[in-house]
Amino acid sequence: MTQINKKNMEIWEQLSKTNPKYTKPINKGWGTITTIDPMYQIKMMTNQFGPIGKGWSYHVNYHYTDKLIFAEVSIKYCLDAEWREFGPVCSVAPLGKNNGKLDDEAPKKAMTDALTKAFSHIGLCADVFLNEFDGNKYVIDDFDDQNSVKKTTGSTLNNNVANIKRRQNG
Repeated sequence: MTQINKKNMEIWEQLSKTNPKYTKPINKGWGTITTIDPMYQIKMMTNQFGPIGKGWSYHVNYHYTDKLIFAEVSIKYCLDAEWREFGPVCSVAPLGKNNGKLDDEAPKKAMTDALTKAFSHIGLCADVFLNEFDGNKYVIDDFDDQNSVKKTTGSTLNNNVANIKRRQNG
């Protein structure tokens, strides 16, 4: 990799590894996906760029239809004393629940999903989106505070069970 390419990938590499204790598997009916705790993502951005509003920020525009809410999120971050921006990235959530009642969490769900997608474009938790996270790559005990992960062997089921047990036991 050339020196220029290494510089281009610095932020990506620094943000790309996800601590497994901040993830959980969710069965969507058609398959299982790994979700990332949004506060962990905010913590990672703060660690990389500084406090929100000073080293990074985001902006959300909401658009409503009769049954849906759309959230368009743009992120900004300061790098080398220069502000950079990416977005908007859009997500959508239904305004109603299955029982017919209003889902008062719908705007937050749409915004959080769009924010996660926007963050992924600068490399945050990229291992999850590149399918490097699932399937025998990570064990919680091998993760340290410097975002490094040791690769090991084991099944996805065993890793997911370990994740769930660790969250239950605090």
